Amino acid sequence: MRIRLPLYSNSDSCCYYGTWIACFSAFLLLLFCGALAADIPKLLPGTEVRMTAPETEKTFLVYVPVDYTDSRPFPVIFYYHGWGGTATTWMFKRITKGREFIVVGMNYATDAYYKGLSPDATTADIRFFEEVLTLLSARLNIATDYIFMGGYSQGGYSTTVLGEQLLDRLAGRLVLGAGRRDVDMNPPPPKPIQGHPVFFGVGALDDPHYRRAKRASELYQEWGADVTFEAWADETHKLSAAWLTKTRMREWLIAHGPAKQVESGFAAAQTAEREGRLGKAFTLYHQIAEILPETTLCRRAKKAAERLATEAETQLDLIKETADKKSYVELVKVLERLRETYNRSIFAERAVQVLHELLNAKADALEERARAAEIQKNYVRALQLYKLYLTYFREAERYSEVEKHVKELKNKIGKK
Repeated sequence: MRIRLPLYSNSDSCCYYGTWIACFSAFLLLLFCGALAADIPKLLPGTEVRMTAPETEKTFLVYVPVDYTDSRPFPVIFYYHGWGGTATTWMFKRITKGREFIVVGMNYATDAYYKGLSPDATTADIRFFEEVLTLLSARLNIATDYIFMGGYSQGGYSTTVLGEQLLDRLAGRLVLGAGRRDVDMNPPPPKPIQGHPVFFGVGALDDPHYRRAKRASELYQEWGADVTFEAWADETHKLSAAWLTKTRMREWLIAHGPAKQVESGFAAAQTAEREGRLGKAFTLYHQIAEILPETTLCRRAKKAAERLATEAETQLDLIKETADKKSYVELVKVLERLRETYNRSIFAERAVQVLHELLNAKADALEERARAAEIQKNYVRALQLYKLYLTYFREAERYSEVEKHVKELKNKIGKK
């Protein structure tokens, strides 16, 4: 009887099948990740998307403003809906005219908090807030120092509860059609409430919420907050179509969001410029110029960015023009200084690009001299030049080809 021996041992078999299973598992994982990526909606300017936070398993809405761009950070408004509603962005989308702010329509994480708004039941909602902020920060350019919270009716009362527990994360709150849930009990922490911007907006005929809002605004003033109170004439709790013409909420939001972004950013840009960190200064000026382009400070930022750009381009052009008069080592030092000066800007990248171009130009010129010596059969001189090439131009595009050619040349002339 003929016994057929296996082509591999048992251990080989285990390795084979183990490898096969690992590869197949990796393949399934890639398919899953691809499907998952396909399910994640794109966040494009002017669109509203419903998303689910994977950890809390709660849904929320995200509206991306029509003027959104990844080139600068945008403020965010977290909006909480009223009793019996669901996540919505409509109020702040209309107030902001769909511009300058990312608007997030939040659901409540638990019924325990939603139904009673107890300050002791906020843990899950704080976790939900943080998770949503993390998710959005990974996909949008968010101004983390300019996060706002607001809500109408039940959402307004929630803003006085949840918002007070997140004071250190918020640039301001908008309490609309509501007062303070705990009225004068359990006051907010004394330090973070100092100067904290709070906007109260309520219909003048909205009973009992007008009285509650007025009382809450007075209490917040006593506690040191920066309070704005606005009563909408002839409006009840159910707002009319004309309500939007009666509020200056958009102006308030811009004053405490984009306008402050511009002021703080301009000051930071000036500091960076004085300290010689021109790359950071240029980037900040450039970002600021796009935020509120019609304002004086943004126009100044635009001119400053243009000035720094011109100076950087002039330096780069001068380096290229005088490249033939400098050694490669000198060029590296000059461009490295320029790259450090303009770090965190497009001009740092341009410095690297110019260095790459000059490196290849110098390398090509040296190779040409080596080739000329080789043609003249001055192999000693040719190999000397090739050695310089291989020593100093390791990052040249033709390095591998030159290295191969040198080996062939040495074999040809019998030199080791």
